Amino acid sequence: MINHLAIIMDGNRRWAKSRFLPSLAGHKAWADNAMRITELAAKKWINYLTLWALSTDNLQKRPEDEVWGIIKIINNIENYLENMIKNNLKFETIWDISKLPKESQIILEKVKKRTENNTGITLILALIYWGQDEILRATKKIIKDWLDPDSLTKEEFRNYTDTGKFPVVDMIVRTGWDIRHSGFMLFDSEYAEYYFTPKWWPDYNEEELDKTIDSFSKSKRNFWK
Repeated sequence: MINHLAIIMDGNRRWAKSRFLPSLAGHKAWADNAMRITELAAKKWINYLTLWALSTDNLQKRPEDEVWGIIKIINNIENYLENMIKNNLKFETIWDISKLPKESQIILEKVKKRTENNTGITLILALIYWGQDEILRATKKIIKDWLDPDSLTKEEFRNYTDTGKFPVVDMIVRTGWDIRHSGFMLFDSEYAEYYFTPKWWPDYNEEELDKTIDSFSKSKRNFWK
């Protein structure tokens, strides 16, 4: 059983281009599908779902108008709030949302606050996230706290990472054909299984989710034993 599923939602712009639509139409489809898959995952007894919504590279290398369009789509998460409450969904983010515009911070904190007591699936958005940066920032926090490096354990180190308060990831999915992890959840993915699909994220549906779960169920997870 998958407890924590993480997804690299790739292929949104290619999905839009194949339909002769602007890139932002692909990102809008990304957001709509994110909520559909979250609801489906909850029905399939997945307890945590982490979605990589915006990477550090996206912020730095994409055209400014596209980045602002993505941020506006992220701000629209408030439109899904009542449905989140209805479905007992808890909302979280990883990384430092202070890097986002103030309006975005207020909206994200509002949604987190309104859903903090929900007990169903936890949806975690990775925003302006990069795996190496997560490890680097964790290391800086440890240095500032003067922890003894000789006695530092893996478990203690993990407590300083963005994902430290959540269970380790069981499976990572990447849509859009590319077979690489792009630095996603580097510290937590030691024993994670991977599932790669050529489908672009807006086309990732219940059938693909079932294939993901089936792939996980057939894996032999011996954890180096």
